[in-house]
Amino acid sequence: MAFPLTRTDLPAWHMPDVASWLGFRAARAQQMRAVEFPRLTVVQVVQGSKRVSLGGRRALACPHTLLLAAPGSRMDVENLPSPSGFRSECLVLAPALVEDFARRHAALLDGPTSPPTPCVPLSPALQQAWRHCLACWGQPVDPRIFSHRLQELLLVLALEGHGAALRPPATLTVSEQVRRLLLNQPGAPWLADAVALRLHRSPATLRRQLAREGQAFNQLLRDCRLGQALMLLQTTAQPIAQIAGVCGYTCPSRFALAFRQRYGLSPSSLRATLPQAQNTSHAHTQEA
Repeated sequence: MAFPLTRTDLPAWHMPDVASWLGFRAARAQQMRAVEFPRLTVVQVVQGSKRVSLGGRRALACPHTLLLAAPGSRMDVENLPSPSGFRSECLVLAPALVEDFARRHAALLDGPTSPPTPCVPLSPALQQAWRHCLACWGQPVDPRIFSHRLQELLLVLALEGHGAALRPPATLTVSEQVRRLLLNQPGAPWLADAVALRLHRSPATLRRQLAREGQAFNQLLRDCRLGQALMLLQTTAQPIAQIAGVCGYTCPSRFALAFRQRYGLSPSSLRATLPQAQNTSHAHTQEA
């Protein structure tokens, strides 16, 4: 293309081992329960508002705030359009980048261990750092430059007292090791025995360790696959049946049932909340 891609043209953009950008739009209100954030996620609502509930606490994200979702957090989410619709921009940071920042600035992350506040005010310094990151969206930027700008964003957040959301766990749980492996390719035909081999332990040991953490392999795999599906339904024009296949489901009806049980609405109901232009694009793709 002779002109740079904009965030409207490119609703999803990924730089391996650094971060992913996702752009979300809605014409009608969306309500999804227990949305999981496996990686540190920073969200700015550009139009409308986002109401979240985390551990019994409720918060409202709007254009004057940033929403911080710590790794492993689950939130009930409502996206509430304004008269001009709903739009948000989401940055998902690679774990290695966050862990490197934590090693460099450990002193800034020391402090209370109480749960972090989901929404933080968008101060002038934070807004400037956010814009520096946004400028990389879809551009041929050297990963080292993008990483530097992300480190700036994390540093401003820490300096303004929001380090709790940035603090990685002291030790990596077995569940998190499995989750990181699955997230690399959620739709692959994963088997517990193969994952155990990749993690240098026997299948029986893996089952016992996951059980001690209150987890099971099939549940972790299902969560990773449905999380991928949730993103694809909102940011791509792929037909629902194709998304089911990409996310490891051979039967679209079973996928739809699992999705409804997980998030409280069907894939088609979620798609119906998207702006008309996106719905038209989805319909054309399905006809093709």
